[in-house]
Amino acid sequence: MNYYRLFILNSRILLFGFALVFFCNFGQTFLLSFYIPSFLETFELSRSQYSLLYALATMASAVTIIFAGRLIDKISLKKFTLFIIAGIITANLTAALSVNIAMLFISIFMLRFFGQGMLSHTSMTTMGRYFHHARGKALSIAYLGFPLGEAILPITVLSLIMAFGWRETFSFTAVFILIVLLPFAIYALNKFKPSDIIEEKPKATTNEKDFEKNAVFQKPVTQMQVLKSKYFLLFAPTVMLSGFTLTTLFFFQIFIAEYKGWPAELMAGGITGYAITSLTFSILAGPMIDRFSARKLFPFILIPMAVGISILNLFHHPLTPFIFWIFTGMTAGIHSPVINALYAEVFGTKSLGAVRSLFTFVMVVSTALGPVVYSFFLDKNFTFNDIHWGIVAVIVFISSTLLLSGKLKK
Repeated sequence: MNYYRLFILNSRILLFGFALVFFCNFGQTFLLSFYIPSFLETFELSRSQYSLLYALATMASAVTIIFAGRLIDKISLKKFTLFIIAGIITANLTAALSVNIAMLFISIFMLRFFGQGMLSHTSMTTMGRYFHHARGKALSIAYLGFPLGEAILPITVLSLIMAFGWRETFSFTAVFILIVLLPFAIYALNKFKPSDIIEEKPKATTNEKDFEKNAVFQKPVTQMQVLKSKYFLLFAPTVMLSGFTLTTLFFFQIFIAEYKGWPAELMAGGITGYAITSLTFSILAGPMIDRFSARKLFPFILIPMAVGISILNLFHHPLTPFIFWIFTGMTAGIHSPVINALYAEVFGTKSLGAVRSLFTFVMVVSTALGPVVYSFFLDKNFTFNDIHWGIVAVIVFISSTLLLSGKLKK
């Protein structure tokens, strides 16, 4: 089944997945970073103080996700979604009304928990659970909310902050979610049943496998069983390193440009290439997952980012940032569809919420640790090149281990 036919036959639930991912960008680091100067001025914080507050709020959200994320396995999708949407609206209103550091901490926690964490968790769990033969394509369609948000929201939010102020921008965001996402989610999930999804069984592939029936875990699993399984140790390093690296590359992009002797605009401009490449490779990943399985693709997903970082280290030409972001966008585009399909292929779909919440915890923790770890090594007089060569070495080690382990060939 091609993308067009899949979308026409399942447009409401696919748009639901896409919309939740798009709106989760309101809790992502790349968007919240535009509020930092206002936070520092309003609450009289230093950069280091705010970084610590942000890291603690993110860590708290990560821990909460472990317990809250698994509830999607027990509560109806509609009730669960409406609760999450109410949460992200409340988070933006709390941020707008913050009058002290305690309220700021609570608002950032809520933005990270409901935005970065639970909206994307709900979307990806839904796509992974209810689609089987076209799971890869469904996850790819939902993922498109990320690059579209990265392309549209930064300039929109920055313009609103400059024109009206940061409190007003949070208020506008809350109203926007209330009048757009909430009614659409109610419409999309109205009388929705998993049996409404229409798929076509793909033609037999070379391995003749039905990935769903060949899941390693055929029965519902607990989070403790996942933690004790060899697969957690295989998957967690890739999940952690991707979140860690992508977050810090965005966080330190201006400082990396200074280190390389480039104007900040040159580095930031390359993000357009990142967004386009991320979108393109997300679309390409879907059919590859459905044909070959996520297990076979998983060992390779960090390789393009390693190539991009190596190019960033080795060259100083003005085109280098664009090439670097393009290769990084390849990893970003294929990572989410592959990793989310992988959870379903290995752990099955009966406890997918519980499984995803554990790995979402790993990812969110890595995004909190990234800037802190980078800052630590920079303070110890390591250069960006030193840190990045270390990341490349870790990627090579992780990818080689996955390829040689043989654990994903089942």
